[in-house]
Order: sequence, then structure tokens, then C-alpha cells
Amino acid sequence: MSDILQARRALRMRLHRDCLYVDAADFAAQMANVGNVALLREGDDLWILPIFSAEAGGFLVKQVNARGDRAIHAADLFRLNGVDENRDIRLDAAWSDARAGFLASAFFAD
Repeated sequence: MSDILQARRALRMRLHRDCLYVDAADFAAQMANVGNVALLREGDDLWILPIFSAEAGGFLVKQVNARGDRAIHAADLFRLNGVDENRDIRLDAAWSDARAGFLASAFFAD
């Protein structure tokens, strides 16, 4: 895959105080029309799987300001997996066609 296409398929996020934050432009480019996500731990990896139907459940993707930045509050997942809420973590998640979601490799490795 070309570097340009790979960059287009990456989701840049920040974890702060039990919330994953995604800026408006990145959200619009990668997850437009996504209202919920499934967050899954697989080994040391974090999967972010878009859910397009609210009835399917998952974590709500909330708009947090007029610019359109988004937040996914997932305190239960992060606390149950030993993630310190005081850490400020920047992460990139790469798209996986096989799983139809974004993979943050080694997120839980610390």
C-alpha cells in the first residue's frame, strides 16, 4: 500500500482521562457517519471497530465542540485493563480490511 493511501487509512487519536479524542478533520475523513464504536482488547492491541447502527450498541462517539471534535468515553475498558487515567497517550491506529476496523498495535503493552 502506498504511503499516501496508508496515511489516509490511519486514525490519529489521543487518550486523556478515559476518553479517546479524535479531531474533527480526522474523524470526517476516516469515520464520517459513525455514531458508535466497539473497542476490543486482543492481546496488547486495541481495536476500534466502527458501528453504524445505534441499536447495535458499543461506545457512543460524542461531538464535544462546535468544530466537530469527537470523544469516546470508555473508562470501564481502560480501567479494567490497567490504563492510568492520568497519562496522556497519543496513538495512531491503522485500518485493517480483514477486520473492517482500526488497529492500535501494542497499545496495552506497557
